[in-house]
Amino acid sequence: MEKVYVTVKKNAQQRNAKHLLTIILLSAIFIIVTLHMRGEYNGIREELIESLKRERAVTEVNNKLKMELSVITRARYIELKANERLGLKKPKEEEVLVLR
Repeated sequence: MEKVYVTVKKNAQQRNAKHLLTIILLSAIFIIVTLHMRGEYNGIREELIESLKRERAVTEVNNKLKMELSVITRARYIELKANERLGLKKPKEEEVLVLR
C-alpha cells in the first residue's frame, strides 16, 4: 500500500489563521482610524465652541456700542433741534456761573 499524505488540513489551518490574522489586523486599523477621527472631531468641535463664544462676545460689544451711539446721536439731535427751532446754544465754559 502506498502512503497518502493529506496536506489539506494544514492548508486549511493556515488559511484559517491567515483569515483570523487579517480580521484582527483590519479590526486594529479600524479602531486606530476611529480613535483618530474622534480626536479630530473633538478638536474641531472645541474650535467651533470657542469661535461661537468669541462671536457672542463681539455681538454683545456691538450691541452696547449701538446703544451708546444711539444715545449720542439722540443728544446731538436734540441739541441741533434746540438750536434750529428755539435758537438755543450750549453755553461756553466761561459763560457758566456755578453757585454753591
